[in-house]
Amino acid sequence: MSSQSIILAHDMWRKGAGGAPAGLVGQADSFAYAGLDLDLAQFAGSTFAGTSFAATSFKQAGWSACQFTGCNFTQCDFSGISITGCAFVNCTFSESQFNAAGFIGSTFTGCTWTGLSFDSGSWSQVDVLDCRGHRITASNLRGQQVNFTGSHFEELEFSNAIINN
Repeated sequence: MSSQSIILAHDMWRKGAGGAPAGLVGQADSFAYAGLDLDLAQFAGSTFAGTSFAATSFKQAGWSACQFTGCNFTQCDFSGISITGCAFVNCTFSESQFNAAGFIGSTFTGCTWTGLSFDSGSWSQVDVLDCRGHRITASNLRGQQVNFTGSHFEELEFSNAIINN
C-alpha cells in the first residue's frame, strides 16, 4: 500500500469515516496534504522528500528514524508529538505549534522556522544547525545537549526555559 493511501486512510479513521490507524514503516512520500487529522499516526524509518502538509494535526503522533528533505509544514499542530532520531534538511515550518512536544536525538539543518511555539517542550540531543527564522516562542522549554550552531533567529522569546543547564 502506498504511503499516500495509508496517510489518507488514517485521516478517515480519525474522522470516523472508515480507514485505519497509520503506521508508515520504511516508506517514501512526496505528496501534498491539507486539512488532515493525523493525530496518533506513527512514522518509522520513512523518507519524505518535498512533501507538504498544510493545516494538518499531528497531535500525540510518533516519528522515529525518519528523514525529511525539502518538506513544508504550514499551520500544523504538533502538540504532544514525539520525534526521535529524525533528520530535517532544508524544511520550512511556519505558523505551527509544538506545545508539549518531545525531540530526542534529532537534527534540523538549513531549515526555516517562522511563527512557531515550543511551550512546555522537551529537547534532548537536538541540533539546530544553520537554520533561520523569526517569531519563535517557548515557555517552560527544557533542553539538554541542544546545539544552535550557525543558526540565526529574530524575535526569539523564551521564558522560563532551561537549555543546556
